[in-house]
Amino acid sequence: MGMTETQPSSSRIKIGWMVLIVMAFTSIVQAQQIKSSVKLLLERLPLEKQQRLKNFAGDIETYLNDYDWTGENLEEPIPITVQIFLTDVSVSYEERYTGTFLITNNSDLQYFDKYWRFPYQAGDPLIHNENVYEPFTGFINFYVFLILAGEYDKYGEYLGARFYEKAKHISDQAQFDAAFNLGWKERAELISYLNSEENKSYRKMIDLFFLGMSYVGEEDSTARKYCGQALSHLEDIIEKSPNHKQATQFLQAHHLDFIDIFKDHREVMERLIYIDPDNTETYEKYMER
Repeated sequence: MGMTETQPSSSRIKIGWMVLIVMAFTSIVQAQQIKSSVKLLLERLPLEKQQRLKNFAGDIETYLNDYDWTGENLEEPIPITVQIFLTDVSVSYEERYTGTFLITNNSDLQYFDKYWRFPYQAGDPLIHNENVYEPFTGFINFYVFLILAGEYDKYGEYLGARFYEKAKHISDQAQFDAAFNLGWKERAELISYLNSEENKSYRKMIDLFFLGMSYVGEEDSTARKYCGQALSHLEDIIEKSPNHKQATQFLQAHHLDFIDIFKDHREVMERLIYIDPDNTETYEKYMER
């Protein structure tokens, strides 16, 4: 849970007890942790390779959905949508592809990568092995861990740290693959930033916001308190970096939540307009009421 000066809301307490009870039966039943949807775009491939890879999207979904990513049973699986656009760059002795890659939690987390190269023979099994780097699954795992880190940061101060460390481990491994290290310099820089002291203010904001949201409908004044603190963090972040990508994604996903909590507070609407001008029209509608 987030480190705050008040006790968690009853909804967080209930969730905590449910997690403990469910985890007691982990050895009996393993709940699904990720619910994925994978779209594989094959239009640029030769027809025979399109045919050979026709089941590949389903194989990737199985790889994502049927693995124990967290060591915990989650109340609800985390939604993940993946889109991959493949181009054939095979050589005489090996089938190879480049891909553009988009992964999102369908809300406030999204990563796009256009520097990906990997070997793959149709029908090869996708195997989880965190101790061995493989250019296809290692890349997929890296971004799944970034999504998991962002999700876990919502439920406690810096709780996503272990997943950032897992992503960093993959990045470190990838540096030694001379044939398929395309883009890993940039990914190493990304994970270095996400796991840095500089990014802790944003991660703290995430915890405060979702702590506040856990009080909505039970103790609305407490909800406003913590979401107000989250807003102050957002203001500081955007003042220092007006084009902060994560903050922009967050506001696009959650500006209606801020409105619902602060709709009777004109001064808060004005602050939101200042940091989130893209949604000015929506904020102004509530200022007019």
